[in-house]
Parts: sequence; C-alpha cells; structure tokens
Amino acid sequence: MKTVAEQKFDTIIKDCFQTFLKPLEFKKKGNNFYRQLADIGQIVNIQKSSFYSKEHISFTINTGLFIPEYWLTYYTYHKGEIPNYPTEPDCAIRQRIGKLKYNIDKWFDIEAATEISELKQEMTDNVVNYIIPYFESNKTKVDVVRILQDDNLNLQNFTRLIVFGEYQHFDKAQAEYNKLKQDKYIVNNMKSSLEEYRDKYKLVD
Repeated sequence: MKTVAEQKFDTIIKDCFQTFLKPLEFKKKGNNFYRQLADIGQIVNIQKSSFYSKEHISFTINTGLFIPEYWLTYYTYHKGEIPNYPTEPDCAIRQRIGKLKYNIDKWFDIEAATEISELKQEMTDNVVNYIIPYFESNKTKVDVVRILQDDNLNLQNFTRLIVFGEYQHFDKAQAEYNKLKQDKYIVNNMKSSLEEYRDKYKLVD
C-alpha cells in the first residue's frame, strides 16, 4: 500500500504533468513523458532523490531534447536503431527546472503533512509557463543549432561538434573543433575521439 506522501506525489504527476502534457501528445512511461517530433524528441523526467524515503519524497524536474543523429554517433551500444522511448540521460541537451526558472538547482519535498495545493500551483506554473514554452521554442534542427550557441549549456564534451557535423554546419563544427583542440583535458584524455570526429566531418587542423 502506498504511503500518504506517495499518493500525494502521484496526484502531482497526474494533475500537474499528465493533464497538460497528454493533450500535446506526450506519452507517459513511469515518471517520464516523451513526445517524438519530426526532427527531435522531447522528454520530461520527474526524478526522485534516492536519499529520501517513501514517507519523505524529494523530487526535481529534468527536461531533455533527444537528437537522433547525436545519439547514433555518440553512443556505441546500439545496432543503429533509434529507441522508441529514449530516456532523459540519452538526450543531447538536458535542462533542469532550476535552470529554466529558478536559477538554482531546485528540489521539491512531499511528506504526509504536506499541503499540496500550493505545490500543485507551483508545478502547474512550471509545466505551463516554463517547460511547455521551452519545448515549443525548441522543436526543429534550426532551433537546436540556435540553442547550442548558448555557452552556459552543460553538455557532454563533443555534443556541439557532433550535432554541427551531423547537421552539416561544417563552419560551426570547425570552430568547435578548434576550441576543443585547446582544451588540455580533451587533448590528454580524449584525443583519439576528437581525431575521429575531425576525420568524420572532414575538418582540418
């Protein structure tokens, strides 16, 4: 039997996420909501902290933009088939609600005594006024190229290089390659990978 905190958490998922994301063709799987578009996929992940219990649930909201070309190139454990329902860690561009709204890494808490009416209002605001507009502004390859210009994005080392190369923005790929060549960590630990991408996209030293 679920605890009171778990029941309240389920109410948050249903009333504040599913209610607004399902009409936009997001498909629910566990605490994830995924929408596949023509160029990219979009995912919302409600992540529970492992440091708490069923009586005290702490959670945050992750968003991701899944780029098939990036996934096929960066990861090697597949057979060339795109997953039907990618997970948030599979995404090339990942943003937490703290980044989209609060400017801090924001977590939320639910206990048996938690009055969830205010929390529901806050979650609804997060989804309707921040997450959905973010996704609506980032739906195409053009949008992805634009958002990758943000130097404050927390990305895997080769994300920009791969996406620019796969999208055939070779001038941007070359510029990113030139930057990575100056990164001592990359040169000392990932030089072979960097050279593979250089050759793949026909970049020059």
